[in-house]
Amino acid sequence: MQDTSRTEGIARISTAMGRMRTLIRRRIIGRLALQNVAPMLDISDLDALGLVPGQPGSKGPDPSAEVSVGDIARQLRIDPSRASRLVAELVRQGFLIREVAQEDARRAVLRRTKSGDRIFAEIQRVKHELIREVVSDWAEPRLTAFAEDFDRFAEALEAQLSRQNSDGRKAT
Repeated sequence: MQDTSRTEGIARISTAMGRMRTLIRRRIIGRLALQNVAPMLDISDLDALGLVPGQPGSKGPDPSAEVSVGDIARQLRIDPSRASRLVAELVRQGFLIREVAQEDARRAVLRRTKSGDRIFAEIQRVKHELIREVVSDWAEPRLTAFAEDFDRFAEALEAQLSRQNSDGRKAT
């Protein structure tokens, strides 16, 4: 009996992941946030802003982290020249600045400007508000359990895929 319940649970997770994949592929939440907050930006701009540390005290990556154009290319899985053009446009618009790396003065690193921090924070606020609306009728213990379980599941999935990739097997 327990095997049937476990099999049904795994099937439900798989189905839900399929629905989430469709939403993620369409980038519904990010597009909604951009439409409401920063229509001048593209969805890939939002991705880059999320990878780059902001001013001290801002949300996002550790402000002491050093992120280069190459790091953005790797994280977003895009060609380095595409990442360079993306960053150049964000710099031109005043959302990012280039700085000299503290560890190696020959290397340029990126940081969000105050304007970039404001846009990033507002986009995060819109995303959080959408999630807040979706879970508005959930009891606090259910929300807490889901958040913990969802995070645990995502971490375990990332670890599994990382192990498969390091073993030379293709991730599915």
